Amino acid sequence: MPDKATPAIVSASFTAVPMPIDATPAVISSSFAVSPVSSSTQTPSGISFPSFPTGTGVPAGIFYTGYGSGTGTGTGTSYPQPTGFVGKNGTSNGTYHHPVTSRPFNSTSTSIPFFTLNDPASTPAPILSSVNQLIPASTFVTFSATPAAEFSKVLSSSPSSQAPSPTPTPPSASSANTTIPFLRGVNLGGWLVLEKWMNPDAFTGAFSSAVDQYTFDSISGSASALETHWSTFFTESDIQALAATGLNALRIPIGFWAYDNDDTPYQKGADAYLEKAIQWARNCGMYVWVDLHGSPGSQNGFDNSGQAGEVNWQQPSNLARSISVLKTMAAKYGQAKYADVVVGLELVNEPISWDNNKFSVTQAWAQDAYAAVKSQVENENLVIVMHDAFEGAGAWADVAEKLNGDGAKTFGVDTHLYQLFTDADNALTQAEHITTACGWAQNLASANAIMPTYIGEWSAATNICVNPDGSTTAGTSCLTEGCQCQSAPFDDWNDGMVEQVRRFVEAQLDVFESSSSGYFLWSAKGPGGWGFLNGIGNGAIPNPVTERKYPGQCGGGKRRAARGMLGRGGVAF
Repeated sequence: MPDKATPAIVSASFTAVPMPIDATPAVISSSFAVSPVSSSTQTPSGISFPSFPTGTGVPAGIFYTGYGSGTGTGTGTSYPQPTGFVGKNGTSNGTYHHPVTSRPFNSTSTSIPFFTLNDPASTPAPILSSVNQLIPASTFVTFSATPAAEFSKVLSSSPSSQAPSPTPTPPSASSANTTIPFLRGVNLGGWLVLEKWMNPDAFTGAFSSAVDQYTFDSISGSASALETHWSTFFTESDIQALAATGLNALRIPIGFWAYDNDDTPYQKGADAYLEKAIQWARNCGMYVWVDLHGSPGSQNGFDNSGQAGEVNWQQPSNLARSISVLKTMAAKYGQAKYADVVVGLELVNEPISWDNNKFSVTQAWAQDAYAAVKSQVENENLVIVMHDAFEGAGAWADVAEKLNGDGAKTFGVDTHLYQLFTDADNALTQAEHITTACGWAQNLASANAIMPTYIGEWSAATNICVNPDGSTTAGTSCLTEGCQCQSAPFDDWNDGMVEQVRRFVEAQLDVFESSSSGYFLWSAKGPGGWGFLNGIGNGAIPNPVTERKYPGQCGGGKRRAARGMLGRGGVAF
């Protein structure tokens, strides 16, 4: 219901009363009273909850759009929940709490719509620990609803039988997000674009001589090998596990060859798995940012472009081919039916600005590519993202102001922030790494004031060693007995190493939360400390990602605290 509205009498046996909240809420709470049935032949005792598909993000008990909690009492059938969500089968009586990950505002559950509300404001509302529902002993009702602009009317069912769950329907364009969400995410790296250091198991046997996707796909049997890799490296259960940590977004790298492999050895088929991932994300209430990670001719000569070696991307034919592929992608993922999930399309990943590439050419091409993508999309809110070409986000301010004008800020910039690839980085202690990360805030905030600015890649990794007294030194080898370096086997990390990595991760997160429009750690899976799920497992990464053991390392943190309550609905612009 709208704020400060009169409580709605839903039926003679059902009253819904919203808690008074002065501002547009990030938390919605209501209490429910149900009158007992009188006939002894009617189904006895409890509220029945229809089954929900695993991954919908719907909590057990009374449930809400947004971040809420509820108490449910009754005999339940099976209602599976994703990892990290509270759910019980059988007779239950308890408080069920909905984590940060949730359905978006102005949309409904994939199984049963309940409340739909306007976009929560960025001002946090109080979080209530529980909501009481008084359920008399001989009560049986089921819930069904139809979506409405502000409030979904709740109808009591016939008490003699459980009503079936409504057939899921895809959100219409009108129910799609109309703002740019704040994105807390990870990359699905090493999946649809192979990188040997991330996928050593794939580069064995007949493929041991391959060094990148290009040479891998050139080998007989690669189509079958890729199918095996794609179908096993990421599955829906992985996406559920990511959502359970409070993440709301996935950046998914894919190569141009998934859409146009003419005159190349590349195998097609990856786009079918991207389609699966989009649906998995939708099921978990997450967003997707599609990243054209590999471009024709190789934009950087790195293996992550699909082909290591020469950089020929700025040859006119390759620039034109890149735009052609982007138009194909935009025409698909920019459709209204994807608008509830796909919020970003990245034009190119990490084009270098040296050797065969000129930054001026990259900037001119980006403007042409932006216009081409905009010409194809139905979703006017789709963010079209350009990597900063290693020039810094601020170098794109003029382009952004030209493209965005006074309208919606749908041109954004992606910058990648690592601290282990230069000699200067590798000479730092962990405290100095943290100071460096804190220093990113000003430039990020300045850029973000002009255009949506994202950290599309960052990492927990640094080259440091931890001494027994907790101090750190730079490098990859120990100088004192009892010291441990981050390069040690991940499973052997001691408490001191986990603490130092956690401190660095939290400092970066605080900066990104306060000064950007979103972030994506590289990567969800990866060797040792490069894997987000690995870090969640040993405590090196906070779970949920908004939790802090070491708050205020960079000072402040006000905006982070506010956004921590917003979950999927938190907005950056």
